[in-house]
Amino acid sequence: MESSVTHLFFRAAIAATIVLAAGAASAGDFDGAYAGVNASAGINAPVIPDYEFGAFAGYNAGVSNGMVVGGEADVAYNPNSLWGPDAVTAKVNARGGYEVTNEVMLYGKAGIGYTTGGPGSMVWSLGAGADIQVLDNVLLRAEAERVDPTTVGMLTQYNGKIGVGYAF
Repeated sequence: MESSVTHLFFRAAIAATIVLAAGAASAGDFDGAYAGVNASAGINAPVIPDYEFGAFAGYNAGVSNGMVVGGEADVAYNPNSLWGPDAVTAKVNARGGYEVTNEVMLYGKAGIGYTTGGPGSMVWSLGAGADIQVLDNVLLRAEAERVDPTTVGMLTQYNGKIGVGYAF
């Protein structure tokens, strides 16, 4: 049951990304501060359904020819984590991206942080995604992320995220 729910979540996220990218309003570049909220589903089958809710904030700077670098902090709450109930995970991430169009930026990120799940652990993460500006200051996000605890015996978490943000 949970794998069909997870597959449905990812299909919906991909479809929404394609539709919004095709019809995005002319918005501009990705320079500056931004903040937003997201929801994610874990693809850690056959484990119990895994979902979380979080927030992110960061800053991007255009380098040249569509290249963007930045930093981002995020925090997420997971009531039913692989790592135990009521896990909170906070990370700081370095991001690098490329503006495919004025409205679409593809990016990769790497980060380090801490989770309260299980015995508590430092974590490292890798991810990739797309930010899509749909209005002058509003962006939608789709992202895939791997979060790995450094504590021996804790499982790696794989998440698919969708979110909405505001650029300042």
